[in-house]
Amino acid sequence: MRKEPRGSFFYSRGFSLAELVAVILIVSILSAVAVARFRDGFAQTRGFHDQLLSQVQYARKVAVAQRRSVFVRIDPAQSVLCYNAAGACVGVASPSGEVPFTLNVPAGITVAVATIEFTGLGQYPAAGPLVVAVTGDETLQFTVEHETGYVR
Repeated sequence: MRKEPRGSFFYSRGFSLAELVAVILIVSILSAVAVARFRDGFAQTRGFHDQLLSQVQYARKVAVAQRRSVFVRIDPAQSVLCYNAAGACVGVASPSGEVPFTLNVPAGITVAVATIEFTGLGQYPAAGPLVVAVTGDETLQFTVEHETGYVR
């Protein structure tokens, strides 16, 4: 049997105790930081922003599919899809069937108050683009384009 020279890759027998302790210490610090971020509502603002963005895009699709105006009423407590701009909401059904399609704003998140109209052609008929801001642990926004109604 041939012996490998010292320092060779095949000569090493494993990790030293100091190396193992260092790796365990680094992993435990990283996991403690990660758990703290998830426990404090990490990504709650991003999640609500994405839900609201999807709801607004859905409103535009419903307006085009049904050839009638659809309104997204956004207030500090909720966002609702309706067929009318004011008064009692005549609700638009959500993809899962609930009427009206409503999103409740989570605690600690604020959203700009707005009423967004999409015509039967999917257009946003206001004078210019509308920027909707969602603020929580970060500030995120999306834009509803004038004329085309494109939401991005």
